[in-house]
Amino acid sequence: MRSSITRHHRSGFTLLEVIAASAILAILALVLLPNARDFIFRAGEVGCIANMRAVTIGLHAYVQDHQQVWPQGPSLNDEEPWELFWLSVLKPYSIESKTWQCPAFNSALAAKGVPVGERPKIHYVPTMFPATPGIATRWATQPWLIERSSVHKKGPHICWPDGSVKSFDKVLAETGVR
Repeated sequence: MRSSITRHHRSGFTLLEVIAASAILAILALVLLPNARDFIFRAGEVGCIANMRAVTIGLHAYVQDHQQVWPQGPSLNDEEPWELFWLSVLKPYSIESKTWQCPAFNSALAAKGVPVGERPKIHYVPTMFPATPGIATRWATQPWLIERSSVHKKGPHICWPDGSVKSFDKVLAETGVR
């Protein structure tokens, strides 16, 4: 004979299970939260390095298409025409305006309350070379781009003709200055 025991299936969680899960999540948050700011900062720095390399590739393409002559733009003293010149010169090489901007610098400006319209359009300063064919690629130690800000922990980034990017502090250390 079979007994007719009714089994009840519980649905939901007990209060103890909810408290235990909440405690575990709180501990994880406490462990990960201090590192979150470093992760976000590092992501901005990596984005900056990627942007500098992309601009360098565009510059290589430009130089190759123009008989090894570096772009000849207006003076750096003329801020607006200077920025617009560089934005337009590499646009045919798929270097968009956001590629000229460091994500970490943009975040720092936003944190200070600087409106988007008042921020620099270009965060990387290209080296100015004379209109001599091949002069921009003649020296491997002549930087092509230098970052305008110092938002990174080890100073502004410097990009070389081979696409490598180093911090200002690292360059000083390698040359024996620091």
